[in-house]
Order: sequence, then C-alpha cells, then structure tokens
Amino acid sequence: MIKVSVNGEIKEIEDGLNIVELIEVLEYKTKGFAVAINTTFVPISEYKSRTIKNGDTIDILAPVQGG
Repeated sequence: MIKVSVNGEIKEIEDGLNIVELIEVLEYKTKGFAVAINTTFVPISEYKSRTIKNGDTIDILAPVQGG
C-alpha cells in the first residue's frame, strides 16, 4: 500500500495502479476527467501507462456544466 493525496485527502491505495485503475478504485462514475499529478496535467493518452507513486499529489477534476 502507498499513500497519496487525492483532491486534498490522504488515501491508501495499492502500489502499481495507473490512473484508469485509480479512478475505478475511487469509484468515480463520470467520464471525461482531467487529472493532474504533482500539479502537472496528464494527457488522456497516458492514463493507462502512468503509474501512481507513493507521495503523489493527484487532482481529479470532473467536467462541470454551467450556463
């Protein structure tokens, strides 16, 4: 298990998860997230190859509808 910060909350997750797996573990239901790791946005094309590491700060931003 590793510790990471997700949207300001400390979470313990399995070691070796990628971004897609993290979103599934956290049970996010909406599609189309923007993800930043350590303040750097990660392109969607890297979600499956980018592994979460101990101590990472992860921001998951869901789309918001407005008007």
